[in-house]
Amino acid sequence: MTTSANEQQVASGKLYWRCQFGGWLAFGLVQMSPVLLYNNGRMRVWQLLAPVILKIVLGLGGTHVLYLCIRQRQWLQMSGGRLTLTLLTAVALLAAILTSVEAFVNSRLPHDAMYRPSDPRRMFLGWIGWMIVLSLWTTLYVMIHEFRGRRAREMRSLRLEMMVQEAQLRGLRAQLNPHFLFNSLNGLREVIAENPERAQLMVTQLSALLRYALQSNQSEMVPLADEIRAVKDYLALEQIRFEERLRIQWSVAGEASNALVPPMLLQTLVENALKHGIAQRPEGGDVTIHARLNGPELELQVLNSGSIHGDTPSNAVGLKNAQEMIKLLYGDRASLVLEDATDGFVRARVRLPAAMAEVPA
Repeated sequence: MTTSANEQQVASGKLYWRCQFGGWLAFGLVQMSPVLLYNNGRMRVWQLLAPVILKIVLGLGGTHVLYLCIRQRQWLQMSGGRLTLTLLTAVALLAAILTSVEAFVNSRLPHDAMYRPSDPRRMFLGWIGWMIVLSLWTTLYVMIHEFRGRRAREMRSLRLEMMVQEAQLRGLRAQLNPHFLFNSLNGLREVIAENPERAQLMVTQLSALLRYALQSNQSEMVPLADEIRAVKDYLALEQIRFEERLRIQWSVAGEASNALVPPMLLQTLVENALKHGIAQRPEGGDVTIHARLNGPELELQVLNSGSIHGDTPSNAVGLKNAQEMIKLLYGDRASLVLEDATDGFVRARVRLPAAMAEVPA
């Protein structure tokens, strides 16, 4: 658990206890008012305060036990009907226990002759009273929990949207990089006269790549096939710069092409391979891209010639953003690892829960 998560947990615990003590003290003051009116000076102050303090202590302890049950048994993860039945049963049982304890303790305290705490009718009314109070407490707790959960989901969604947009902008900057555009346009100029068809293809690839980078933030997930097309356009244009120094191999299982992935994820892995791998080697190297379904997971691998040295690759902004994005999307169900592979290659490996795009009928 991170320091930030620990701090949030401590702050949440402090807020809980402030609300508990404040709420039950307010409840005690409300209970005290009719008792004072009924007394008319016949009982001492401590005799008046004792039953009220007892109610506060029982309410505080009882609701804390209920709070622990809700959290530790994860009742709020239940479906609506089952949750309602569970909470009502717990409240009814707890109300009966508190009523019995209250009646037993009050029977040991001095009281007015007209007041009999163990009277069955009074016991029943006491149980109803505790049912009402505990039901209100439980409803309020569930509402606060739902409000905080909704707020956390909204913050997570906003943060994810920012991460996706940042990835899209980073990808767009890579495509609009002056060196990238210069090499692409310079190569285009050279082939216009020699191979007009090739020149037209290059223009199409460049426009498709820029269009994908601009439109990729419209959805949290895109089919892997769309991402692969964009990466192929990117690599085709980068080969103008690297020429024979860049050798590319693809190994994409057919069923994996329909899997959904975060936009610009594969683009980020490939861009990192070129920037921190191939570009750093005078002799260039190989880039191999794998995609396959492994049971319930989609596995993506991008291997490039080289090795991890220093801290540049592991601290690459693109990879850090990609790690954060898949963490926001999948939590602990996904991973992104950069590691030295065998035979002088660096491997970026991503594992995601497999979700398939709908295929038009």
